[in-house]
Amino acid sequence: MPKIWWQSSTPIHRLHDYRNTLSEHLNAIKRPETEIAINGVDEGSMDLHYNAVVAINTYGPGGVLNKLIQAQERGYDAIAIGCFLDPAMQEAREIVNIPVLGLGETSMLMACMFGHKFSGVAFHAKQAQYYDRKAFEYGLAARHVPFGDLGIDFNQVQTAFTSPAAMTERFIAEARRLASQGAEVILAACATVNAIIRRENIREVDGALVLDCNAVLLKVAEGMAELAQSIGLAASRRLLYQRPSARALEDWMRIYNFRRDGQAEPAAKIRAAG
Repeated sequence: MPKIWWQSSTPIHRLHDYRNTLSEHLNAIKRPETEIAINGVDEGSMDLHYNAVVAINTYGPGGVLNKLIQAQERGYDAIAIGCFLDPAMQEAREIVNIPVLGLGETSMLMACMFGHKFSGVAFHAKQAQYYDRKAFEYGLAARHVPFGDLGIDFNQVQTAFTSPAAMTERFIAEARRLASQGAEVILAACATVNAIIRRENIREVDGALVLDCNAVLLKVAEGMAELAQSIGLAASRRLLYQRPSARALEDWMRIYNFRRDGQAEPAAKIRAAG
């Protein structure tokens, strides 16, 4: 039975509309035998369009990286980072042995299989700029059209769970603009935005595919967990993902006051029906 650790960069245990919508969607598409634990950071600001907040939410005690270490401690088979910023993705691959997938990287790579050029819609212009840099970092600059945005912050995104019309209208307008610039695949560049866009059944705009990024991340994580178990597929340990010693990692946990397993907020679990 594959066990997938889904990690949000938000305190998702407090965001009930988001957590419930995401849980319902993941539950509908996961394999019957898959178990998913949806986790957030223990504490965190909602000002996620600021790079400083992203860094603190990612690397502080009880933050994303700390949680991904706990995922391995708890015996999970793969990690799905449900945030388009891909927080702590590369760092986690360096220190855990299970597959670590990020929403941004996974979605961008998958988009290249379904169209020549992709783009996406962030909720804020600062994040759109960040994703453009990520596309360059992932070697996909020639395949991407600069990201658009909704012109709102993360708190405003939450209101779209109960009143989606304004946000979806803006998303469609931006997707149409990006399609006119050559984008063939459009990404809802935030797990929260994706949850709403998928719930509202927006699957294409002017012929451009609107990729369900959350679904893609989950299904790739399931597949990578299976490949790790069946053929031992794992990250290269040369250079980028060279692994520190267990003793060094223990020292880091102590020095930076990272929380051990059992000290975190309880995860919201999705179990197989029946």
